[in-house]
Amino acid sequence: MRIEVPIKNRISAQWVHVLWLFLFVICFSLQASGLEPVLQFDRVLIDQGQIWLLLTGHLVHLNWTHWALNMAGLAIVAVFFSQYGSLLDWLFVLLFSAVVTGLGLYWFHPELIWYVGLSGVLHGLFIYGAIREIRFYPFSGYVLVLLLVGKLFWEFMNGPLPGSEEMTGGNVVVDAHLYGAMAGFVSVFLTRALHSLHQLVQVKDR
Repeated sequence: MRIEVPIKNRISAQWVHVLWLFLFVICFSLQASGLEPVLQFDRVLIDQGQIWLLLTGHLVHLNWTHWALNMAGLAIVAVFFSQYGSLLDWLFVLLFSAVVTGLGLYWFHPELIWYVGLSGVLHGLFIYGAIREIRFYPFSGYVLVLLLVGKLFWEFMNGPLPGSEEMTGGNVVVDAHLYGAMAGFVSVFLTRALHSLHQLVQVKDR
């Protein structure tokens, strides 16, 4: 049985930082190119077969302020949570959160015509990172999870956090946060299952 011990150097270079840097560059490039109208989640176009908009909508933003807020969230994930998973782990969480958020908005919110932003996916990354932190730093991990759950509960009961819509310059789709967080939570178990399956295959191949 492998015993996990606290990570002494929380802030260190990881291969997964390549993923975060790539995501940053993509979001920056798309924002600078003005492709938001073409790549946003657009229900009419999705209904016509452009299903990739379910994913690309997460990569474009309302404005530079909206972009900067999301990139700040991505930086927090990169600095404090990267060591809790491999490059493939985080790539899986990123894609799974994007797919679940996009499909959740499409299936359960027919009134939603368009959507942009990475915040739903970020909630998935935050939840995954916070839960994984519990294994190494129980106190801060539980505090982070409670804060995130508290935020989601507030948004579910009262709508966006005060001042968030003024900061982003548009409506905040809080349900995207919920779907992303749910995807992050499920990802904890899915990545563990995939690791166990991989180890089982390795044992059989020996």
